[in-house]
Amino acid sequence: MIRPLEYCINTQHINVSIDTIDNRIVELLALRKTYLNKAKVLDDHTDAGQHIIKNISSNQATLAKKFDLPVEFVQAIFQEIDNYFNQDYTTRGYEQQ
Repeated sequence: MIRPLEYCINTQHINVSIDTIDNRIVELLALRKTYLNKAKVLDDHTDAGQHIIKNISSNQATLAKKFDLPVEFVQAIFQEIDNYFNQDYTTRGYEQQ
């Protein structure tokens, strides 16, 4: 459970909230992978060029600014995510355990 900050009265409240946030980040990454896989299937069944799925760096910059995070930090995260999903996992040193 993510407890609102104003109700966090000890470090246990903070730690539980951070654990929940981390869980959601990983859950959303898995969901993003599912959507990318679906996009690849759709691309295989449509005219080339009509369905190009890619991250737009200007959108990442907008998101970074919206949430008061450094643009370079957010772009680096998305670059790493893209590298992971777009290349062979073992080639990049990623192995599922």
